[in-house]
Amino acid sequence: MARYFFDVAGPGKPEYDYSGRSFLTPGKAHEFAEFLACDLAVSSDEWDGWHISVRSPEGAMIFSIPVSSSCLGAPNHLPAIGATGHHRQV
Repeated sequence: MARYFFDVAGPGKPEYDYSGRSFLTPGKAHEFAEFLACDLAVSSDEWDGWHISVRSPEGAMIFSIPVSSSCLGAPNHLPAIGATGHHRQV
């Protein structure tokens, strides 16, 4: 399992993830970053223009997911998180 760090960055002060989360594959980390981005998008318009930057433990940027209202139009886009913390499609 690899550890990934999910920073929230944008026009304002960035929010750094100092704890991170472990995932079996980069694809699972990508799914979680998409979930975070959509969760921020539905919570408030203030996150528009921000993004989730996913980093390795060494600090290297792996990928970035924009926080966008585009996920709001896709009803099955958001993965639900079950009691085990794993994603499942709804």
